Amino acid sequence: MLEEKNVVHNIIIEQCKNVHITGVLEVKGFDEETVILDTSKGNLTIKGENLSIGGFSLESGDLHMQGDIFALVYSGVKEKGFLKRILK
Repeated sequence: MLEEKNVVHNIIIEQCKNVHITGVLEVKGFDEETVILDTSKGNLTIKGENLSIGGFSLESGDLHMQGDIFALVYSGVKEKGFLKRILK
């Protein structure tokens, strides 16, 4: 299982239908309209239609999914470095 420290988080969206995400720590929930992920940068909610997860590796943190993607929303963003010190 991945630890949050120094985990690279990237999202690649192809034609608003195929998505590859790295830095995924956990799949919190999913159905055909919503996928909720815990990533190294915070919670990520993906909205769309006909969403399906094609593959997820807990070891590498890679997730592949398909469907019509409408929105990606982060919440609970994990602050690092300078901002974290200022906001304490």
